[in-house]
Amino acid sequence: MIRHTPLFLAIGCLIFMLPTSTWCQDNVLTLDQAVAIAIENNRPLKNAALEVARAGEKTAAAGTARLPALNLFGASGSLLTSTHFQFNQGSLGTLPGVGPVPSQNTSVDQPARWSTFLFATAAQPLTQLFRINEGIRLNEVTEEVIQEQRRGHLHTVVNHVKRAYFSSLHLQSALEATEEATRFLQELDRVVTEQVAQRKALRSDSLEVKTRLAETEHRAIRLESALATEKERLNNLLGRDIHEEFRLTPVFAPPKQTREPEAVLAQALANRPSVKAARLTVQQAEHDKNIKKLHYVPDVSVVAAHAQAFNIGQVLPDHLTFAGLFLSWEVFDWGRKARELTEKQHAIEQTRVGALETEAQVEVEIRHQLRSVQDAQSLLPVKQLGQESSKEKLRVVMNRYTQKSAVLQDVLKAQSDLADANHQYQQALLDLMTATTDLEKAIGEG
Repeated sequence: MIRHTPLFLAIGCLIFMLPTSTWCQDNVLTLDQAVAIAIENNRPLKNAALEVARAGEKTAAAGTARLPALNLFGASGSLLTSTHFQFNQGSLGTLPGVGPVPSQNTSVDQPARWSTFLFATAAQPLTQLFRINEGIRLNEVTEEVIQEQRRGHLHTVVNHVKRAYFSSLHLQSALEATEEATRFLQELDRVVTEQVAQRKALRSDSLEVKTRLAETEHRAIRLESALATEKERLNNLLGRDIHEEFRLTPVFAPPKQTREPEAVLAQALANRPSVKAARLTVQQAEHDKNIKKLHYVPDVSVVAAHAQAFNIGQVLPDHLTFAGLFLSWEVFDWGRKARELTEKQHAIEQTRVGALETEAQVEVEIRHQLRSVQDAQSLLPVKQLGQESSKEKLRVVMNRYTQKSAVLQDVLKAQSDLADANHQYQQALLDLMTATTDLEKAIGEG
């Protein structure tokens, strides 16, 4: 008599139990842990944070232009030829009781010698402060743009981590289901081999089971390779060694939520980094135009300067100190400033159009993502019912097979249908989780 108990137990495990591999291992990585590690260690995200820090330093550096500029210049060298000074009679004035100075025409020759000159200046900008302050505001807005870009990059990294996690989890579940199917087919192969030996089953039945077993084992190898690749990709996103081993934990589908499209759209327009950055670029263009407009104002500075000379002889003074106002003004520019100002106005109009286009693209994306989530939510219970139906069909076919009222082909088909139903359910679950995280990214959450 044929023993069907081991085969029945194997099928029972396949139908009614979760994969037998334990979740309780040391290197368990939850979804929340993966996101937290990525936020801390993701290398492109670190670069984005450094870009924000650089922008802050640029803003601080621009603020120093409002303070006095202190400069020290030095020069040391020798004239290539001697100098000749001619003082005519009385050129230095006439003194009472002395007469003209000098009393006659006098020549003084100064031989070439090695001399040193030092110049120290201090200049406090006045009218330039308007342009400098506008430039500081431009840098501050630029810093905000970079911060929004960094926030958008953060949302992208979180989205990629969640997608990679869900994909790895899907492959892991598929691999475990395939391993269960392999164990089932191994047991079935043992039973059918015994039947063939007892002349109660055909050799073709045994070959069919062995073929199914070989296909399942090959599929397990492919899934292992795909899972290893996906885990390496996830490790790279987390900014750690790609060879680090870990195990995933199940992520249950989020509860069904009904979101009003208009409310979600309003939230996205308020929170989406790309929208904020697009609006800030309009402010950038406006500050840039204001800076260009202020070039019409002449530059006026308070200046104090001191010059000190060493080893220049007895004729020239060896030091000179000056304090006063310094004016610099380009009186005529052949229309250059006007054309540059017009170009800046065009730039403002461009950024405004770009901001409107960004908002329109966000609205299209939000509505698409909402429909994707709705479609995925509606498909999940369908696939769940198909999975339960396939489990029940396999149980019934197995009972019929043990009672000799069903053939081996019926068992194999029922088992194949259940594997396909399991795959479709896992895929539907993955699609729902992916659509949900894509919607969160589109809204600007996280």
